[in-house]
Amino acid sequence: MKRILFIAFIILLFSCSKDEPKRLMYDITYTVVASNGATINKVEYRDGKGELVELFDVTSPWTIDIRVRAGLGLEAAAYGDVPYQGSLSITGIWTPEGGFEQSETDILPNDEPETIIKNGRVEISGRTLPD
Repeated sequence: MKRILFIAFIILLFSCSKDEPKRLMYDITYTVVASNGATINKVEYRDGKGELVELFDVTSPWTIDIRVRAGLGLEAAAYGDVPYQGSLSITGIWTPEGGFEQSETDILPNDEPETIIKNGRVEISGRTLPD
């Protein structure tokens, strides 16, 4: 009986001490562009730890490159004021190690004469990066 318990203990010890499998890594680039008089009021994005970062007083074009592991989120948004014939856009480009580049762009144009879109939002909608 002691031998069986000892063997079970050894099996349990080794099964618990294994390292976590390595997660797939992604290279992500977010770019925000305000054109024809539009301004950027705020940019939000999930960083390499999955935490929400908020930036104010951002100039156009704004770009950041980050590295994120699978299981975390791909998510970013920008807010800005967009006058007539102006636009605000955000692009996310993500590439898994050894994989193919994917991208998404969201554009907020203002085609209404004599108007300003106040604090309009463009976003790369949140999703979890797969292994």
